[in-house]
Amino acid sequence: MIRIFNRSVPLRTVGLGISEVLLVFTTLFLACRGGDGQHHAWTLTTCSQVGVVGVVILFCLYCLDFYEPQVITHQAHSLPRIIQAMGLAMLIAALLHTWLRVRIEVATVLFGMVLASAALTSSRYLFEEFARRPTLAEPAVVWGCGPLAASIIRELRRRHDVGIRVLGIVDYGYADDTFEGVRYLGPPEVIWTMAESGQARRLIVAIGERRGCLPVERLMAVKTTGLSVDDGTDLYEELTGKVWLGAFSISLLLFSRSFRRSSVRLFLNRTFSVFFAVIALIVASPIMLITALLIRLDSDGPAILRQTRVGENGRHFTIFKFRSMKVGADRSSTLAPAIRDDPRCTRVGKWIRRFRLDELPQLFNILKGDMYFIGPRPFVPDQEASLVCQIPYYRQRWAVRPGATGWAQVHRGYCSSMEDNADKLSYDLFYIKNRSIGLDLLTLFKTFKILLLGRGGQ
Repeated sequence: MIRIFNRSVPLRTVGLGISEVLLVFTTLFLACRGGDGQHHAWTLTTCSQVGVVGVVILFCLYCLDFYEPQVITHQAHSLPRIIQAMGLAMLIAALLHTWLRVRIEVATVLFGMVLASAALTSSRYLFEEFARRPTLAEPAVVWGCGPLAASIIRELRRRHDVGIRVLGIVDYGYADDTFEGVRYLGPPEVIWTMAESGQARRLIVAIGERRGCLPVERLMAVKTTGLSVDDGTDLYEELTGKVWLGAFSISLLLFSRSFRRSSVRLFLNRTFSVFFAVIALIVASPIMLITALLIRLDSDGPAILRQTRVGENGRHFTIFKFRSMKVGADRSSTLAPAIRDDPRCTRVGKWIRRFRLDELPQLFNILKGDMYFIGPRPFVPDQEASLVCQIPYYRQRWAVRPGATGWAQVHRGYCSSMEDNADKLSYDLFYIKNRSIGLDLLTLFKTFKILLLGRGGQ
């Protein structure tokens, strides 16, 4: 895997993405050359026109999750997205035709999209066939039979794009019914034989207590012969984008190079947040005015809701939101996570929550300095106090300033149970541990996609 935007991405996925970008632009160039019978010269104008259409197609594919792990190696999921993306791209190209003065004929664009669709379909079919072949995946052995080992095996089974095939597990005292369809290879000593014979190329260490259990010198010896040795918790983070809470410790944040406070980072975070907040306010101000007016016309009460939330280092601050529920729904006695078709929501409130318009006033919190654009989601004090008592390391969320959007929000929706909140915490801790401008940009891209498609609102 390689790091892109401070996230691990399989080399297979990178290669697929590059090849499909080339396929899209190549098919569009071919269509422009001869699709409508006019042999256009390879001019700067032609390149710019094809570039516009190609970028629109790739943008639509991204918004429709074409490059998400659960789609990449499943052709049944890819085909509908290709059709939807091409239809959406045609609509956008038509809308931009006059503004950008794109002179490519409609018939040429249609022909190019047909070629691109055929090329992308073929690409995904070949990639799926390639990724699912066991002989082309790196054989690996998992050391351990606990929850971490089970989670890693489950992820690797559904992530054929990673290119790791689990041969079996090794451990002492293995229960046969722990893993369905996974062979028990024996005690850890069999690793040496498998490594020397070339049967295994990778060892994933997923045991709970390692102190005094790992034969470090022997592992170093086989590693020099070509066996890759992975820490199970690190691999889990790479596969899922969240930390393994069962093996998490504050020292992981303490010694993390990404999690550090410096005047340069503080300045960049503040500048980054204020810049995007100002741009967003300028663009969204008409929508905000209309939303506020509709709220006042739809129900009694103020358009803006003010709530106390817990911020950096446990400091309380007042957050601003458009009121989407009936007056009094935010009182302590009735305060509860929103659910689908929540009866407390007003008619206008259901729509603004669906498209996350209720969050727009938080742009003023960003300008005030209470929040950053990207960070853990702030909650009310009573809820935070309850979660701190029940979930280990929950207090570490307060180590950074909260955000209007965040890594946990783009991966998890509203939380209705303690397990949901614990899972969301694992994403927040991953973000805190790996904070970077790249991860912030990736979170922004994912947020934009969610807002554009109206996903996750309740």
